Amino acid sequence: MSIGRPKIAKEGNDKMLHFAMFESRQNRRSFWIGAAAVVFLQALFAGIGHLYLNNPDMEKMMKQMPQGMLEGFGIHPESFSTFEGWISSEPYTFYVLLLGFFAMNWSIGGIVKERDRQTAEFLFTLPRSRTAIYWAKWGSHVAQVIAISIAAYAATIIAGKVTDSLTDVGAVTSVAAAGLFIALAFMGIGYALTPWLSSERSGLSLGIGIVLLMFLFNLMAGFGDRLDWMAKISLFHLFDAFSLSQGGGMNAGAIVTAAALFALGSAAGWVALLKRDL
Repeated sequence: MSIGRPKIAKEGNDKMLHFAMFESRQNRRSFWIGAAAVVFLQALFAGIGHLYLNNPDMEKMMKQMPQGMLEGFGIHPESFSTFEGWISSEPYTFYVLLLGFFAMNWSIGGIVKERDRQTAEFLFTLPRSRTAIYWAKWGSHVAQVIAISIAAYAATIIAGKVTDSLTDVGAVTSVAAAGLFIALAFMGIGYALTPWLSSERSGLSLGIGIVLLMFLFNLMAGFGDRLDWMAKISLFHLFDAFSLSQGGGMNAGAIVTAAALFALGSAAGWVALLKRDL
């Protein structure tokens, strides 16, 4: 009996790995589109960063822009004084926005696409449990998001080195990590929703809508004290990217919140899938 169990466990792990790779192949088109968009944009922002640093014209332009819009994009008066400050402003906002879009849509579409394409009945009659299928998909999606995040981070560091603008690698690392934590939090929300949806198009629309709504809340929160409450329900406001760019440590409460959303959402999606009649 003791010899058979490791063999069964190994076969189970091989099946999960095989299915995770199959899920990655299904998502390869959107993965490469997401990777190209996020990495290119971050490389572009980082590559032109030196043009904005200590630029009097930029300071004049900032004074003419609404304060709420500046705060919504994480732009502070000191943002253009260092490369790290620049990365924590507009580039960080677009990084979270794009990575959040893809993270949310992969997670929210994990099960719903099988139902919409009418492959769920076949998929869940295979000699694999719902648990194995769900967590194989989960592993594939998480690996894709982390891969894009690492690639975007590497592109930022390389561009900063090439333009001789980068001075604090640790600060850029913290900013990139904060964006990844937020993307994972969005994934948790997506996993919690996917078993309850039946249309891939509606799932995609809902995923984009949630990310955009939170971005809008973050943007509107900067237009007055009465709207401050909107920032508290927006994941974009979870970390203070500018503080991170200045060497400040990552807030433990923000890390716990992002990790809890990711873990609880993932678990909720799994439990719901086990109970759903597919």
